[in-house]
Parts: sequence; structure tokens; C-alpha cells
Amino acid sequence: MATPTEPALDPREQHFRFPGPRSQMALFLRYLPAVQTSFLPRRAVLYVHGATFPSALSIAHRLGGRSWRDALCAAGFDVWGLDFYGFGGSDRYPEQARSPDEQAPLCQAADAELQLEAAVRFILGHQNLTHVSLISHSWGSMPVGRFAASHPGLIDRSVAFAPIAPRGPRRYETPPKFGAWRHVSLEDQWARFVEDVPEGEPPVLSRAEFEA
Repeated sequence: MATPTEPALDPREQHFRFPGPRSQMALFLRYLPAVQTSFLPRRAVLYVHGATFPSALSIAHRLGGRSWRDALCAAGFDVWGLDFYGFGGSDRYPEQARSPDEQAPLCQAADAELQLEAAVRFILGHQNLTHVSLISHSWGSMPVGRFAASHPGLIDRSVAFAPIAPRGPRRYETPPKFGAWRHVSLEDQWARFVEDVPEGEPPVLSRAEFEA
């Protein structure tokens, strides 16, 4: 499969591809240093995305000209964003060349934890730090929780944004079966944004903002 390429979302943004836990598969990190910082030593924060959005469409995406990453940089943090295998600028699993119905789900929490560890150790080595802060979104809270339990000494602090929680099927429901991977289209995402908006209320984003 072709190596993914990612455009820079800021003139100061730096990109890194480095070996992950799987042989001959690279992970992708985007990095935006703080404009000014009073932290000595410098403090770094790594954003860990959920099951749908890679880093470009989450922490680095600007709404109204400003992103969550911009706010963290303004507060003095060096900000990193990881793309798990199969997302954004990281390599795709070879299994993604086949039908998702032919194999078990990819990038489960234990696998993602190893990818996260590789990213954290890369960041610590690159910036000569001893620990990093983590922000996890949704499903990303699973690998972060596992990693925090396994390597607490590498973490300054961990913040969970909308973490997931177990929710079993009702007694009359059959648990869903998931394929190895799925493609999420623009229209799939738009439906997610508008489906829970109360009737008569404006959408979370305008369609023009969403298209951008």
C-alpha cells in the first residue's frame, strides 16, 4: 500500500515518521512547538485520538481560525499528535487491502498501547524529557489507560476527554459484530454531528465549516 502523506497545517509544524511496534510499519507524529514558554524544562503534551478522527481532524483542526492545539501552544506547551496505524499519516495495516469482513478488528487497545508507547519514547528522546502529558479523546482513553497503568513514570498527567465506558447490549439485543476496519465518509461524519441535535436547534457546525 502507498505511504500516506500529510500536509502541514501550520508553517511551524514538523512531521515525524518512526518505527512502530510492527515490523516495517511506521507511525506518524505531528509536532507544533510552543511559541513562547516559561516552562523549564519544556513541557510536552501528546494528543491521542479516538476511533474516528486522526490528529489533523481533531486537536489540530481549526474552527474559526483557532484549534485546541493553538490554545495549548499559547499556554506554553509543545504539542504532539499521534496517528495510530490505519489513520492519517501512519502506515496502513496490510489487512486493510482485504475485505474487513474476512478478519478480526484491527488496532484494538492492546495493539494501540504499544503504538502509544513507541510514540511517547520517541517524544521523550527527541525533546530530552523524562515524562509527557497525555490528552485522550473517546476510544483513545483505552490505550492511554493501559499505558498509564504500565508506565506511570513516563506520564506527567493524563486528561481524558469524553472517555468511553462499557455498555453491554440490552437483554433483547444481539451484540454487534465488527469487521477489521471501516471507512468513514464525509457524509457519515455529518450524520453523526446532526443526529442528536434537538429539533429546531442549529447544528454544532454549519455545513460550510464542516466541508472545510
